[in-house]
Amino acid sequence: MNFSLLLRALEPKPDRKALEEITVNVPSVARADAAGILRGWFGIVSSGLSYEEAQVFQVGLGTLGCETDIVADGDIPSLHQDFRCHLIEFSGESIILTNAMNRRQERRRDEFVFAAAGIVERERPVSDYEMQTEVRYTQNGAYTYQVPTRVTKFVEKDFFRIDLFFSRKPHRISLEMDKDSLITYGGRPIRMKNCTELAVLLADLKSLLPPERMNRCLRELSTEPSYPSLQTYEEEIRWSFHRLGAKG
Repeated sequence: MNFSLLLRALEPKPDRKALEEITVNVPSVARADAAGILRGWFGIVSSGLSYEEAQVFQVGLGTLGCETDIVADGDIPSLHQDFRCHLIEFSGESIILTNAMNRRQERRRDEFVFAAAGIVERERPVSDYEMQTEVRYTQNGAYTYQVPTRVTKFVEKDFFRIDLFFSRKPHRISLEMDKDSLITYGGRPIRMKNCTELAVLLADLKSLLPPERMNRCLRELSTEPSYPSLQTYEEEIRWSFHRLGAKG
């Protein structure tokens, strides 16, 4: 069985050099892993550890003021597949969500159990054509020529994402936008650059739940820090779910 180390709180965040020093005693964690661990410091420090390694790592983190729990990997909650919408509005005791096919669903507020939001960095594949040099051989010798070749590159794009979790199916509904797309709240289009309109939506969402039932960015009404990947964004949600379960 493999184990994970889960933080009891997201702060303090240790110094990288100090973290590198304590990884020396954890065989499956290299010093070079410290930068990645700190970049993904959103609740789950490390997974796939033996129990003995987890204990050693836990003691080392304790010397840096970071309290952790050792949890079996299989006991960390997994997340449901999301159901994507682009329009949200509140009406009385209902949350109304509409997808791109104009399919509308109404959810009761008493079914609303958790919310997360934040800027997520993600690599997106982009196809383009590049001129590449090829060599052709003939009886008279070799010559080169340019051939247009389709290539796929990965570019980083920032997305703003909101995830709403409910007690009945579909359990997870998400809204997402980038600089080229939008979401709609209360009949008003919101783009990533519309900071004021976005702040209104986040504040209204925050008012519906107690602090422990939202991620840090929503709780603090801040887009900092951004999440370096969708995985780290989801890890904070999974970490929060485990903390809620641990509290009963």
